[in-house]
Amino acid sequence: MKIVRLTGIPLLASFADIFGGKDKIPPHISSPASHFRRIKRTGQVTTLVVAQGDDGSIGYGEAFGLPHPYAASAIVNEVIAPFLVGATLDDPAEMMSDLQRYFSALGSTRGPAMEAISGADIALWDLKARAKDMPLATLLGSSPGPVATYVSPVGMHATVKESAHAAQAFVEQGFVAIKLKIGRGREIDIAHLAAVRDAIGPEMPLFVDANCAYDVETAISIASALAPYDVGWFEEPIPPENPQALAEVRRQSPVPIAAGENEFTIDAYRSLVAANAVDFLQPNITRAGGVSGLLAVGELCAAEGIQMAPHGVGGCAAVGATLHACRAAKAFYSYEANRLLNPLRDIMGIHPARLEDGSLIAQALPGHGGEPNLTLVAKYRIDGGENLQSEVA
Repeated sequence: MKIVRLTGIPLLASFADIFGGKDKIPPHISSPASHFRRIKRTGQVTTLVVAQGDDGSIGYGEAFGLPHPYAASAIVNEVIAPFLVGATLDDPAEMMSDLQRYFSALGSTRGPAMEAISGADIALWDLKARAKDMPLATLLGSSPGPVATYVSPVGMHATVKESAHAAQAFVEQGFVAIKLKIGRGREIDIAHLAAVRDAIGPEMPLFVDANCAYDVETAISIASALAPYDVGWFEEPIPPENPQALAEVRRQSPVPIAAGENEFTIDAYRSLVAANAVDFLQPNITRAGGVSGLLAVGELCAAEGIQMAPHGVGGCAAVGATLHACRAAKAFYSYEANRLLNPLRDIMGIHPARLEDGSLIAQALPGHGGEPNLTLVAKYRIDGGENLQSEVA
């Protein structure tokens, strides 16, 4: 089968539209984590990548959208599509290798170029599986089924009572492990952590995520205060650029360290491992090379004796692809079920992810199962392009 079309489509689900005005967006939605305290979230964004084969088969991928989806969609349409259209669909990882080298030679080893590659890789894997009428997990050598899951976020709520209530709500929904956002200083962080731990009880796994809020010294101080609360990991305590600095935090932390959602290449993950900086690696499938990249990080984790817990932010295609890849990946530990309001994940997908017995399900559908509703794609599309039904007809 030859690839006849590859299209990147920028999507936006505006919070102002959902809540009836910018002034009506709840603070825990516009500032769900430490890095959004000054630059607010205005909505959910992503770049949908659509691949079409000459047999009429369609595959869907997704490139990470923040801070804006135009960048990745332009790279898909103007660089990756001309390179791939006309090629025979084979191993997506091999098909992406020349693009990886090209962007690396230009110094584009972080950001939209790597995200665009990731979206194209997911779309090609989905296309390949759908053309064979088989689930992606099966194509990858595994099978559909449950994927161990933790839920996030218990966000930046104003009061400890609100944090405790949010955690209790997740328990009532059937989740069996929870992540709390921290990053507002030791006193506030620990007050909210204590309230959440009290609300969910001593047995439920509980993780914390600082979203790069701290410097090394402060992160070490915070880490020491986490120990009494049986925290499963301290995620992204500092910015991601310096593995040696993160290794220093890990050396002095009484709790495990997790990181990786802001990395893009297998070499970057190798650097984290070589520095002894992490106990868990957290690739995002829409940034770190797609399905191929996620499997490669799993191989690295297995070789080095650490575990992989993929980042869960994304729309319907990202979630579907990650669940199927997790079924096949080595050293897999748990997947993040992000529950921040996101129509691109929960409404746009024809087959939304299901939670059963605390696990999300990689569904027994052709491809990754994250196929979007094309009518809703048209609703959220922001580039003024044609109706997608006509583009893939």
